[in-house]
Amino acid sequence: MQHKLSVPLNITVEVGESTAAGIAQVEYLDGAPLEIARPRTYYEGYTGYDPEFLGPELPLPELSEEQRRNAAKANNGPPGGDPTVLAYTHFSIVVNRRRQLAYYTVVNIDGSRSIDFQRQADKWYFDSRIAESEQIGEALYRRNALDRGHLVRRLDPVWGDDLARANDDTFHFTNCAPQHEKFNQGKELWQGLENFILDNADLTDKKMTVFTGPVMTDDDPLYKGVRLPLAYWKVVGYCKPAGALRVSGYLLEQTQLIEDMLPFEAVFDAGTYRVSLEQLRERVGLDFQYLEPHETPLTSDGLEARLDRVPLKDDYSNLVL
Repeated sequence: MQHKLSVPLNITVEVGESTAAGIAQVEYLDGAPLEIARPRTYYEGYTGYDPEFLGPELPLPELSEEQRRNAAKANNGPPGGDPTVLAYTHFSIVVNRRRQLAYYTVVNIDGSRSIDFQRQADKWYFDSRIAESEQIGEALYRRNALDRGHLVRRLDPVWGDDLARANDDTFHFTNCAPQHEKFNQGKELWQGLENFILDNADLTDKKMTVFTGPVMTDDDPLYKGVRLPLAYWKVVGYCKPAGALRVSGYLLEQTQLIEDMLPFEAVFDAGTYRVSLEQLRERVGLDFQYLEPHETPLTSDGLEARLDRVPLKDDYSNLVL
């Protein structure tokens, strides 16, 4: 009796001499494109996040010595630039190479010029400026409830002269993090917060700056060789018409949803919480102390005196803008 054995076919195709020379490398699984590395020439001329976009300057947070040692460094960064800051269209990213996830992303949003750019079939890219081993690829997301969660939301940088490139830039693995599908797609969780602020806050010229990243700890549960973040954070900044800068911090928890996948006990309910920048600094380790003078109060009824986090209602009706 003959037995047939079927195995997945994994082929690497290189066109040209090497990826270092600016040629994209493509992997195939069962004949379908798996992962693509952008050529290094693709990123030439990028300036990324503009700290003076709102008028008052919102500089990047300074990394600690340990964070800087662990940060992925671009192998062909611009002369005089910070090699840890990867520039894209209207946004920038700093990657924790040990966790293969962003320390943070930061994006300039121009709501008055934003376009509802149609989403095509998703195609995710490695950023060839840093090592592929410093980025999480497709293998983590196969056959489970994990989504490739955009940190910089797909439509946030889609304004200005090159809409297609801004859209495509958000599909880099550097801008991707493992999020439970219910968390990533939940209108009252990951998707809803920025939409609510853009639609309801009295923003000057409809402009906003958003810092985003995963909360990473040594105790995060291990899955397929990757430690899954149990929470994500955002720092949102914008100017009121009188010119006053307003800043607020948020934690978005997916602990209970990850518990559905893995055998451990959730600490926090899934949801969105308003937190102080001081608490966020203690939890995340990034120094946003320079923004604290511009911070909005946690709530209008003094809950910040009694709670270390304020759960936002599904309709965000207790959110102070």
